[in-house]
Amino acid sequence: MKCCESCGDEISTRDGENKCEKCDDSPARAKRAKARANRRARESVMRSLGLTKVRGAMGGVYWE
Repeated sequence: MKCCESCGDEISTRDGENKCEKCDDSPARAKRAKARANRRARESVMRSLGLTKVRGAMGGVYWE
């Protein structure tokens, strides 16, 4: 068994995950999840308008 690197409790997680559930729930993780949900909502609206996502020659991403 592994131990959580933050609190020291014994955990059973996949390889590469070294924190338990309660220690892994950080504000940064919640912020990323919210940003991901907002991006998906924006993209679904753009697709419903019939636009397609395009990568420009200089590396930018735009809708046309």
